[in-house]
Amino acid sequence: MKAINCTKSKTKITHHIIFLKILIASLSINTYGQVAKDSLLNLATTEIGILNFKKADLYLTEVEEKDSLNPRLLYLRAEMKLFQGEGIFLNYLEKIKKTGKHNIYNLMKLKHAVFIGLSEADSLIQNYLANYPENGEVNLMKWLLELDKGNFEHCKKTAKKISSETIFKFLPYLALHNSSWDRNYQNAIFYMDYVEQIIGKEFYGSKYREILGILSKTKTAIPENGNYELPFASCGPGVGFYMIDEKGDSLKIEIDTGTGYNMMTVHDKSLGKSISGSDILVTKNGISYNYMDKPADLHYKKAILANPPYKNLIFGYFDGRFSKADGCSSPFIFKNRAIHIDPQKEEVWLLDYNTLQNYISENQDEIVKVPYIVRNGWIFIPCKVNGKEVLMQLETGSRDICFNSLSLKALNLESYSGAIEWNGKDYPIDKVDCVLEIGRIKYQVEGGLVIKRIPNWYYGLASAGDIGPVFMNNFAYTIDVFNQQIIFKINR
Repeated sequence: MKAINCTKSKTKITHHIIFLKILIASLSINTYGQVAKDSLLNLATTEIGILNFKKADLYLTEVEEKDSLNPRLLYLRAEMKLFQGEGIFLNYLEKIKKTGKHNIYNLMKLKHAVFIGLSEADSLIQNYLANYPENGEVNLMKWLLELDKGNFEHCKKTAKKISSETIFKFLPYLALHNSSWDRNYQNAIFYMDYVEQIIGKEFYGSKYREILGILSKTKTAIPENGNYELPFASCGPGVGFYMIDEKGDSLKIEIDTGTGYNMMTVHDKSLGKSISGSDILVTKNGISYNYMDKPADLHYKKAILANPPYKNLIFGYFDGRFSKADGCSSPFIFKNRAIHIDPQKEEVWLLDYNTLQNYISENQDEIVKVPYIVRNGWIFIPCKVNGKEVLMQLETGSRDICFNSLSLKALNLESYSGAIEWNGKDYPIDKVDCVLEIGRIKYQVEGGLVIKRIPNWYYGLASAGDIGPVFMNNFAYTIDVFNQQIIFKINR
């Protein structure tokens, strides 16, 4: 009997040992698996921080195959998709919500609000900081809004700290680089260097290094006072003007507030070459437009013009095709002048400060003044859609009103299927109807376009959408560089 009991005891002990070994092995595998996932997620975070999204995507895909609902995985995916302006971001936002990670969900809701320019972003930041005062990503959002408000010096001083707290290590310096185009060309080069050092390579802005150096040393010669009427030009749905060089040759230029870097481009190489002035630089593969199959070399010239009487006005020209005009220009190429456009009277004027102030005083009852934010030559103005205030980009080189897909839900907009004609063909596209309010102006949007993807090189740049020439042509409007506002004159 004792022998039998002894055998049973040994069997039990053996079973316990086997069970413990299996348990330990299982725990080891799980621990190893978690360590491997954490390692991959750490690698992805590093690659995101240096603007290497392709490599980050490879690491995230590997984690996704093992644990598709990992909260940190979903967070990093959401960060990348929002930065790239892709509508699928909203899918990741919902997945994060279902994990119960409310801190991550609220953070990405905040970033989304900043991205599309919702005015409530400020209050969301304050609420979030009350609960998470040390969150670096929230501090980044606050910092970017401070930059939007013009607090450039403060943002310069705090950029290093902000960079150390966010996964996007390069982003504060990229934002300062973009913002410097509107302030100081040497600063733009300075922050370009920072971005390149962090990411370890050139980026899309690097191709402008040489022209930035030339711009920083060039002073456009213009009379201090005086107004200049430019011959009006119709440019498809948009409007523009004719510039005359000292030989009497003309350029038909569309006003395109979507032209960044405060530049003007001529899309005809032979015409650009013939304009009075001197060629100063060629940037290989320096420019690309949506109608082009591949980038073209961009030639830069210092032009001498008779109307307006500008000397050393730098513009770019290349071998392209632009049916609406010979080229397009940012309104900010005209230093120290406001540009006044009246599509109905077919007038374009460059106004000095005193003349502009007189115009404002004489038309107080008929004008609507709207402050704008400028980022790298792009203009953004506050609008209301369904009672929500949001930033919209002024895009006179576009069509009517467009919204990006990331803004629809936040603005309570419902889209429907439609089509748009492009180069003689119809292409399917989603559309929306709504009322757009700008100050006391109310505009019925019928068939506004929904854009699926709006790349955003720093948060807020994409805004909620853009306002095109079909809307703008209802008014005489002035881009007032002195007071940083758009002045709409309501035609009676």
